[in-house]
Amino acid sequence: MKNSFSRLYFCAALLFPAVAQAQSMFISDAISIRNDYGYEIIGRLRDRILLFRDKFDDFEVQAFDNQMHLSWSREMDDLEKRGVQILSVVGGKNDFSIIHKVRRRSRVVLRVHKYDPGANMIDSMTVKDYGDRLFSPPALEIIRSDDKNCFVVFNIAERNKLEITCFLLDKMQVLWDKNIELEEDYFESNQKAMTLSNTGDFFLVTEKNNRRARKDEHEYSVLKINASGDHITKVPLNEFLTNDMQFTYDNLNHRLVGAGLYADKNKERANGVFFLSMIPGDTSHMLRYEPFDDKFISILRRKDVEDDTKGITDAEVKQLILRQDGGVLIIVERHHEIQRGSSASRGFWREGLRMVVDFYFDDLFVVAMHPDGQTQWKTVLHKKQYSQDDEGTFSSFFLMRNTDKLHFLFNDEIKYENTCSEYVISPLGDFDRNSLINTVGQNLRLRFRDALQISSGECLVPSEFRNKLKLVLLRF
Repeated sequence: MKNSFSRLYFCAALLFPAVAQAQSMFISDAISIRNDYGYEIIGRLRDRILLFRDKFDDFEVQAFDNQMHLSWSREMDDLEKRGVQILSVVGGKNDFSIIHKVRRRSRVVLRVHKYDPGANMIDSMTVKDYGDRLFSPPALEIIRSDDKNCFVVFNIAERNKLEITCFLLDKMQVLWDKNIELEEDYFESNQKAMTLSNTGDFFLVTEKNNRRARKDEHEYSVLKINASGDHITKVPLNEFLTNDMQFTYDNLNHRLVGAGLYADKNKERANGVFFLSMIPGDTSHMLRYEPFDDKFISILRRKDVEDDTKGITDAEVKQLILRQDGGVLIIVERHHEIQRGSSASRGFWREGLRMVVDFYFDDLFVVAMHPDGQTQWKTVLHKKQYSQDDEGTFSSFFLMRNTDKLHFLFNDEIKYENTCSEYVISPLGDFDRNSLINTVGQNLRLRFRDALQISSGECLVPSEFRNKLKLVLLRF
């Protein structure tokens, strides 16, 4: 999906039509999730779409056909009933894997179970036994590679120590297992990023001195960890401050890529974008800063500005999309939260339990950059989403990638009966806005931010309405 888009994305000689294709929608029957702990969409395996459900002490896989009719359900009896924490459910081409932690008293074990498309277990393995740790039980987190075949589980229970295990799913093999001593101020770093290559190279990025008084010492520290050893690369950033960023690994061009927003003076206000590309282990790198022009700021603010120096506030880098030629697309969303109270020091407590929080997810903008860091085009996608006390569950967007277009899917408003729209962007930055779905009378509240693309022309979007789950299959 991602690779097929990037292979064709910047063939400059080709012009792709921006006309929206016909769409179809299939909705599953409602599933009660009142007593569920959580769920995860596995994806399509063979001719069925699979859903994993975590019911605290029970686990279940349900299968749906291509019209989203329920085909079968299966209890996962091989998973222990107590002391199990699901870290990730990973769908492959011909199987899926459940990565989970098992705790018995003070002993913790990390395990992987692999299943065929009928949810029959075909393999299992203990990845790591953490032993008895009564006073510092492992706090495990997981990241996955772009192809989902490789993952890293890291234990952050100890302040200055990172315990990391890298595993390959297709071979059911531990690639490496290491303990890394961290600097004292690691968790106080202004920015942190982690990313993993398809071959098991793990990158840990930290940032130091991201403030005006110490801008001359501002830098990224990139720690590369793999089976053969560890290596640290320093990247000076003494021209500007950084506002927000993300890192990812370019498996096609074998480079570590970072991109984000920079600031001239106030790091809360972005004045442009930056692009960093480096070969891991090499001291050389490409770093370029590109400022926002007044025309772009005017479009974003919907009013004329001249000689703008205020920058853009509340901007967050949501995704980086790699191009085949080594360039990148930076996708940014404007987002902020407001806690409403009677004063700054003492908030208003609803029913004596919690504060009232307003969530705002507003405009998107996309910046396309060449491999040398120059900006090719910038596009603003206007939207306005407001909700209250829901953690922004139904806000933001989902990005679906075709071979010739990008589809940004989102709710127009956050309410029970709503319309949904999409922006369709061509490889040259041109876009159309189309009406996608009207949910009036359908008992749907779509969680676009948790959707999953299952083919080049299909995505699954979960809907939660009054403790009922429906899966919505959109076909483009």
